[in-house]
Amino acid sequence: MVKYNLDGKVVIITGASAGLGEQFAHAYADSGAHVVLGARREDLLKKIADEVSDKFGVKALPIKTDVAEESDIVNLVDTTVKELGTVDVMVNNAGMYIVKPLIEQTLDDWNRVMNVNLTSAFIGSREAAKVMIPKKSGSIINITSTFGFGGTEFTEVSYYVSKGGMVTMTKALAIELGKYNIRVNAIAPGFFPTEMSKGVYEDEKLRNRVIDPRTALPMYAENEWIRGAACFLASDDARYITGHTLAVDGGWLAY
Repeated sequence: MVKYNLDGKVVIITGASAGLGEQFAHAYADSGAHVVLGARREDLLKKIADEVSDKFGVKALPIKTDVAEESDIVNLVDTTVKELGTVDVMVNNAGMYIVKPLIEQTLDDWNRVMNVNLTSAFIGSREAAKVMIPKKSGSIINITSTFGFGGTEFTEVSYYVSKGGMVTMTKALAIELGKYNIRVNAIAPGFFPTEMSKGVYEDEKLRNRVIDPRTALPMYAENEWIRGAACFLASDDARYITGHTLAVDGGWLAY
């Protein structure tokens, strides 16, 4: 991966205990940034923090965070400022889904997904903006999904809606915060073999019906391939890009 110059930047990543969040932690640390890792699984956070700190010589701060709780997100940002002085990049990555047919989905199911996927990104963006506005700089990156642009045969309507909401929120915040030189963008991953999606890869029928027909490139994704997009959007190379959703999907949205 091409390294971007993020030396000394402070990056907060939610959902950082596994999957793409772990990839973001390694990518930003490799580019010289200090990373703050938020998630519920404290043991995994500490393991990743130790790995990136030892390997790249940056500060890595693990903070146990339940993004369904507003107070936890507020604490995540406040502790970052207290320990590291500022927030330069906020990566709203935490996510979940519940697979159920519509008529079996409960209001509690709906609210759980919305709180983790969309409301947490709103709160994270709000708290980060409080730090970024006075210094008139910053980058907020929302991790949405190709599913934010339309449905599939997977019965997870709340997930689609939450990710579509992130795309629209990205645009709205880009307009509102642009005058403060704060850029707001999103990344829409396709299918990556993370902890969340490994069941799809292991199911040959689903691979043949869902992934293969809409993957233009002749290979499946590897988790490391998300790193470049994340670092690019955080870097000065993307200084005139805002309100954009960058698909990293092997051609999924081209169909």
